[in-house]
Amino acid sequence: MRYLIDGYNLLYALGLARKNGGRAAWDRGRRLLLDWLADRAGPEAPNVTIVFDAQNARGGPVIEESHRGLRVLRKAGRAADDLIEDLLRDEPSPETLTVVSNDARVRDAAHRRGCPVRRCEEYVDALMEPPRPAAQPAEADEKDVACTPEETERWLQAFGGPAGR
Repeated sequence: MRYLIDGYNLLYALGLARKNGGRAAWDRGRRLLLDWLADRAGPEAPNVTIVFDAQNARGGPVIEESHRGLRVLRKAGRAADDLIEDLLRDEPSPETLTVVSNDARVRDAAHRRGCPVRRCEEYVDALMEPPRPAAQPAEADEKDVACTPEETERWLQAFGGPAGR
């Protein structure tokens, strides 16, 4: 499954952001979020895209970065919600893309395109669950086979038991 994540929504849900924290706090929060997601995603990191706002940046193309395999997107001069809607509109396989956001506008856009949707808290809970152990094959039942009297006698003789009981 692929994931498209509303970055600041998830940052808030995890308690990694404060409105009055300043630029350094925002940078630290983003880095902590991305590291945590990369740790959780492991080899599936390339299937996770995180979109952040870049409204105060100068206009220009979509800025795409990689963070430990994660795909990180920002578009200068645009809100994350706008970029997410653009990505959803262009998505050729929406049923394989889960959108993670608490924002009603983003969730509605994802539903319209047929994408599975998760609230940030649901996504975090799923990531926090311990991995399920692989199903173990059922052990074959042992046959209850009784020895014949002759076999019993041979075993007793071979291993020092009383002969001729």
